[in-house]
Amino acid sequence: MENQFQLTSSKDIINYLAQQFPNCFTLEGEAKPLKIGIFQDIIAHLENSEILSKTKLRIALRTYTMSWRYLYSIKEGANRVDLNGNPTEVITKEQTEHAQQLLKESKQQAKERAKLKRKTTPKPTRKPRALKIGDFVKVNVGKKPIKGQIITIEKDQIKVKVGTGMELTVKPEHIINR
Repeated sequence: MENQFQLTSSKDIINYLAQQFPNCFTLEGEAKPLKIGIFQDIIAHLENSEILSKTKLRIALRTYTMSWRYLYSIKEGANRVDLNGNPTEVITKEQTEHAQQLLKESKQQAKERAKLKRKTTPKPTRKPRALKIGDFVKVNVGKKPIKGQIITIEKDQIKVKVGTGMELTVKPEHIINR
């Protein structure tokens, strides 16, 4: 392999592998457990290809085999597959338990990342809408806001008619948009 590689992202490499080896790699649905040593098989198959580097291939395979979809496919007694989709070795109980442990840890990490993101992401602040005549609003004029309707708007005063028919003239900061 030379130093000029075309595929660099794991996603592109996995797409390429799914095209080259459709009986082994899948992009949707249930993944197939891969033969142990599949990396060497791919390298041997693509021996004279300049399409990807060994390092990028290793990273892409790690990404593929650590996906939840793939980890779910590791079931005791199931067969792993080679590049042509032919069954190879049988998955052991220990391999299944290891996959389940990785899946559990990955899900926990995802849960913690989501929780942290919720904590650190500022909640969007609602931009107050522009007030106009006829809007129904609440006015802070004591212990409890009063419902009313805007009847006039002047430079620094707003006249609001409340439910009793009384008209109040208030400053804009006393208006609560609804």
